[in-house]
Amino acid sequence: MTGPEFEPVALSRRDASGQIARQLREAISAGAWAPGEKLPTEQEFADTFDVSRATAREALKLLSATGLVQSTRGGQGGTFVTVPDAEDVATRLSEAIGLWYRVGNVTVHNVDEAREVLETICVDLAARRRTSEDISSIRRAVDAAHDLEMDIDEWLDLDLAFHTAISRATKNPILELAMMSVHLSRPATNTVFVNLLNRAQVLQQHMTLADAIENADPDAARDALEEHVAYLDKVRQDALSALDLADVALSQLPFDPAR
Repeated sequence: MTGPEFEPVALSRRDASGQIARQLREAISAGAWAPGEKLPTEQEFADTFDVSRATAREALKLLSATGLVQSTRGGQGGTFVTVPDAEDVATRLSEAIGLWYRVGNVTVHNVDEAREVLETICVDLAARRRTSEDISSIRRAVDAAHDLEMDIDEWLDLDLAFHTAISRATKNPILELAMMSVHLSRPATNTVFVNLLNRAQVLQQHMTLADAIENADPDAARDALEEHVAYLDKVRQDALSALDLADVALSQLPFDPAR
């Protein structure tokens, strides 16, 4: 053990496997088991919680679905603590946000506000901390987007690659994860207005932002992002003005999951 010893809490009668998984998740987060460390066996957990081995096995499957552990077979096999991949975590977060869209808990304004606040910080830090590798990644996405006739899905993938490269240049994995989650959830809002965007204008805005980051100019980077976000907001508002939907729940907007 490298952290506090795991102390199980008595289970209630319902959803025993879910309760076990939740306790183990909290224990791993608290450091009861370190990354790479092997967890007790199914039978040991069954004895610890006074449940069947099948219930313990189901709990470990639930825990595995979170990306915190991975199971292997063989003589040296077992269930080991892992560090979740950032993109996998971001995808799960964006899927959860997508569910919020569907039940009406999130508005277009919520998404725009979160994106603007987070990315303003990201472009500032990227301009201060970027490396030559970061600049190359940002430029690759910009250069590839010069083909203004490419398929819309391919173009949106490049847009995601551009903004992801900027967030990675912050050298702050928490910010990178947060921005990735926001950008992966953008398909719901993109559907409303993406076909109305002037790609040449977006490309120019991206180039201006990339220049500011490469020139290590945080002020210019923030100004470039502000111009870009203002343009996107105007196009979306124009698209929604006839319907007056600027602050309605995204669950009420047309949604194409392929976008």
